[in-house]
Amino acid sequence: MSILKKSLTTVAVTGALLSGAFATPAAAADPNTCPQGKICGWTGKNRTGTRTVLSVTPGCEMFTGARSVSNQTQYRIELWHVSGACGRGTLLVTLKPHTYSNDPGGTVTGLGVYGR
Repeated sequence: MSILKKSLTTVAVTGALLSGAFATPAAAADPNTCPQGKICGWTGKNRTGTRTVLSVTPGCEMFTGARSVSNQTQYRIELWHVSGACGRGTLLVTLKPHTYSNDPGGTVTGLGVYGR
């Protein structure tokens, strides 16, 4: 192989690696898991259905109708069924850091995010 072909091959492989063209490991793409440092909600119980992934900071966050939730953050999270605005509604369950609820007892539409 000529030096030019070797150089072009090296550039092509490097470009593909930098652009993420190669498949990620199956565990990283598993829709039933939640990435470290995130909160995930699923439309179905037991972490089934469509997954939503959030980055959060302390405060109140609106959430899009989750039936199961994983808290992979450093925060304590309250799961709420909100009526209108944050702070109004029904508290469903509280999750400690790095825990999950496969069935919080209702549809989660809001989160209270608190420091440890």
